[in-house]
Amino acid sequence: MQAHTASANHLPAVPSGEVDVVVVGAGLAGLLAARRLQQAGMNVVVCEAKDRLGGRMLTMTSRVGAPVDAGAAWVGPGQKAVLALLEELGIALVPQYDDGANLLHVDGRTYRYRGSVPPVGPMGLLDLGRAQYALDRMAHRLGPPPWQGTYARRLDAQTFGGWMRRHVHTRAGRMVLEAAAASGFGCRPEALSLLAFAAHVGGAGGLSSLLEVSGALKYRIAGGAGSLTSRLAADLDGRILTGHPITHISRTDRTACVKGPGSAPITARHVLITADPATAQAITHDPPLPSARAELQRRWQMGHAGKSHLVYSRPWWRDQGLTGAAVTDRGLARMTFDVSPPGPDAPGVLLAFVDLGDVDDPALLRAGAAPERERQVLDDLEALFGEHVRDPLDHLEHDWAAEPWQSGCVPAPPPGLLVSHHPWLTHAVGPLHWAGAETSYRWEGHMDGAVRSAGRAVTEVLTARR
Repeated sequence: MQAHTASANHLPAVPSGEVDVVVVGAGLAGLLAARRLQQAGMNVVVCEAKDRLGGRMLTMTSRVGAPVDAGAAWVGPGQKAVLALLEELGIALVPQYDDGANLLHVDGRTYRYRGSVPPVGPMGLLDLGRAQYALDRMAHRLGPPPWQGTYARRLDAQTFGGWMRRHVHTRAGRMVLEAAAASGFGCRPEALSLLAFAAHVGGAGGLSSLLEVSGALKYRIAGGAGSLTSRLAADLDGRILTGHPITHISRTDRTACVKGPGSAPITARHVLITADPATAQAITHDPPLPSARAELQRRWQMGHAGKSHLVYSRPWWRDQGLTGAAVTDRGLARMTFDVSPPGPDAPGVLLAFVDLGDVDDPALLRAGAAPERERQVLDDLEALFGEHVRDPLDHLEHDWAAEPWQSGCVPAPPPGLLVSHHPWLTHAVGPLHWAGAETSYRWEGHMDGAVRSAGRAVTEVLTARR
């Protein structure tokens, strides 16, 4: 198994160790911001703590050559920022396979269905429809930006799980919404702010766009999402340092000096930090950050979710008339998709979303427990797809919380944080600026949100330069 990422060159000579902008983090937001700033004529250096590029976008290659995305993977209609970027760079899209029947496993029975609405019975359909209407109305009432006012404060005082207990009355309805929370936030509804979920729905244009293949799941990126960050890095003329963590920033009103263990300091007029707030907490500051920003970083949470990819010689489930998409109410793997590469002779790849934050057996989380997790995932998927699932050619998984210099893959804000502290996600502190997918209220947590955040941050830096 190999990670598919762009190569990074050593830092060219920087006169007197000074640049216009240091970008901290070589994920999508950081690489795009660096590219735009360089296009604007600014001298930019990107510092990445990991030994690879891409941040929360990581394309791994299986033994048979199939690319699989351990992090961000899908784009869809309404995500205008990332779609425009992909078109600009000439990167193709692969339609999500959806020709056939989906599976729903609930209360010990497995159902086949077509379309976006599972066969949850009249009461379940009514219950789910009411919940969707209430969440869409809630999101619309918030409006942009969704973090201000008495109504937002009321939602932020609750958890999504608490709201579900009061308003969602069938097991099937709860299962669908729990799956949405697990895939979008990597956490149980009881740990998630209701405001965070409602704002996420609003930023996507409605709950249906998050759940349906015709929405946010409509396309994958040809060659894997890593091809996007690789393409951005290639345009940065070697201005990227990998294995170069920034652990200390000292600043004045006009400049900042960044440094890490064993590395020479770099002075810049601006520093753009693109790490999520929980990961950014590893950086010390002199003088200290404003208390509200420091509190945001201390309390920010990232979901503990992972992906498990099973690779086969061919997508055999299609012969059974199945799309590969499934939702279940039991086990470690609660949701699956067919993420096979295109082509008549291409291998088949089943993706299982794994909620590691809801594991009953703590032994499954220990270092070296990947074989046990694979056996559990195979057991779960056999109940859905039959015995053919037990003979993969390869199994690839990635636990984002276990990766160095990374707190998780998707934001999972707890209740009581967003209304009081959300402005500090983007509030500049002297020469310090912030970006990242969680800082956008449109498609927050998605690639589109990362692209939008880069555009905002670049505008801030260029405006401050004038």
